[in-house]
Amino acid sequence: MSDLSSPAPGRLWGLTLLAIATGSALIPINSTMLAVALPAIMNDLQVGAATVSWLVTAYLAAVALAMPIAGVLGDRLGFRRMYLLGVAGFAATSVIAAVAQTFALLIIARVLQAASGAAITANAASLIRAAAPEDRRGGSYGFYDMLISTSAAVGPFLGGLLVGGFGWRSLFTIAVPVGLVSGFVVAAVVPPRQRSADARAPLDGLGLGLVAAALLSLLVTLFEWRNGGVWVWSAAAFPVLLGILVRHERRVPRPAVDVRLFSVRSFSAAVAAVLGATVILHASLILLPILTQTVMDASPAASGTVLLMLSGLGAVVSPVGGRLSDRYGRRLPAVIGSACMAAGLAVLWLVTGRVALVGLTAALALVGIGSGFSGPSRQAAALESVPEHAIGMAAGTYFTSRYVGGVLGASLAGVVLAGGTTATTIAQGFGTLAVVGLAVTAVSFGLRGRSGQAPAPA
Repeated sequence: MSDLSSPAPGRLWGLTLLAIATGSALIPINSTMLAVALPAIMNDLQVGAATVSWLVTAYLAAVALAMPIAGVLGDRLGFRRMYLLGVAGFAATSVIAAVAQTFALLIIARVLQAASGAAITANAASLIRAAAPEDRRGGSYGFYDMLISTSAAVGPFLGGLLVGGFGWRSLFTIAVPVGLVSGFVVAAVVPPRQRSADARAPLDGLGLGLVAAALLSLLVTLFEWRNGGVWVWSAAAFPVLLGILVRHERRVPRPAVDVRLFSVRSFSAAVAAVLGATVILHASLILLPILTQTVMDASPAASGTVLLMLSGLGAVVSPVGGRLSDRYGRRLPAVIGSACMAAGLAVLWLVTGRVALVGLTAALALVGIGSGFSGPSRQAAALESVPEHAIGMAAGTYFTSRYVGGVLGASLAGVVLAGGTTATTIAQGFGTLAVVGLAVTAVSFGLRGRSGQAPAPA
C-alpha cells in the first residue's frame, strides 16, 4: 500500500520531488565530502590512516545491511513515515558527529547515519514510485538521479571549501538545516496514509537476520579480496546463508524479502543491471585518478576534470534518459545507454597508455552519457514491475545491490592495482569493466517499460 492514494498534481509534484531529492542528496554528498576531511580528522582525533578509513568502510557496510530492512519497514509503516524518520535521524546523528571528541563516538555516529541514510534512500525511491504521475515517472527518476549524481560530483569540491574555511566538523553541521527543510516540505505536502493490516502483522525477524548475516559475509569477503586476502569462512558462509534464507522466505506468509520478486524478469534484470553498472562506476573512480595522476603525471585539477566526464556528464544526461524512457519505454534507453558504457570502456581498454588526456576524456564521456541514459530506466522498471505492497521491499533490494556493487567495484580495482600501477595493468582493468558493460547491456533487454509491460502481479 502506498503513501498516496493517487499521483500528485503537476505543480505540487514538482515541489515534492525537489524536497525528496534534496533530502536524498545528503547521503552521497556527505560521503564524498568526507573524503577530503580524512587528513584533518586524523590530526584532530589522533588516529592513523588505517583507522580513519573505517569511517568509509563502516558506513558502506552499514548502509548495505540497513537498506533491505528500511525497505521492508517502509512497506509496513509507510514510505512517508520512514523517510521522515530517516531525515530526522540523519540530522540528529550529524549533530553527534559534529561534536564528537573521540574517534569511537564518530564511528558510532557514522553507523547511525548510515542506518538513517538507508531509510531515506529506500523510501525516497518508493515515494517517487507511489506519488509521481505515471507519464512523468521516468523523468522524475531522471531528475532524482541527476541531483544525486551532481551532489556526489561536487562533494569533494564543497568539502574542500568547508574544511578549509570552517574545519571538518562543518561537513556534518551543514546536513542539519538541509535535512530539516526537506523533512518539513515532505511532511507538509505528502499526506500520511492509514495504518495497514500489514503493519500489524508479525515482522519476519529471522528473515531479516538471515539477510543481514548473508550480506555481512559477502561484504567481509569483498573487503578481504580488495586487500589481497581471502577469508575462507565468510566466502563459504555466503552461499550457505543465502540458501537458508531462500528456503525460509519461501515458507513464511509475510517474508522479510520476498524471493519470488526475482521471478519477475524486469525486476531481476534491473537489480542485475544496477549491480554491474555500479561496479563499473566505483572501479573507474579508483582506476582513473591513479592513471591520470600517477601514470600520466596530470595535476589533481586536470584529473578532476577528467572524472567530471563520468559523474557530471551522467548527471546532466539523466533527465533526458528519464524522459525518453517515459516516451519510448524503459528497455530502449537502458540498452542504448549500457551499450554506450561498454563501448566507452572498450575504447579506454584500447587507448590507455597511447593517447593524451583529451582522448581519455572523450572515451570517458561516452561512459558518462551511457550511465545517464540507462540509470532512470532501470530504477523505474524495478519499482514498476512489483506489486504495490512490495514497493519498499523492492527499493531496499535495488539499492542494496547498488551498494554491494560499489564494494565489488572497489574490490575489483584493488585487485587490478595490486598487479602494478602501470598503463598496461589499468588498461586490462578497463577491459574487464567492458565485459561487465556488455553483461549489463544483455540483461537490460529484460526490462519492460510502461507501454510494453503488463501490470505487476497482485
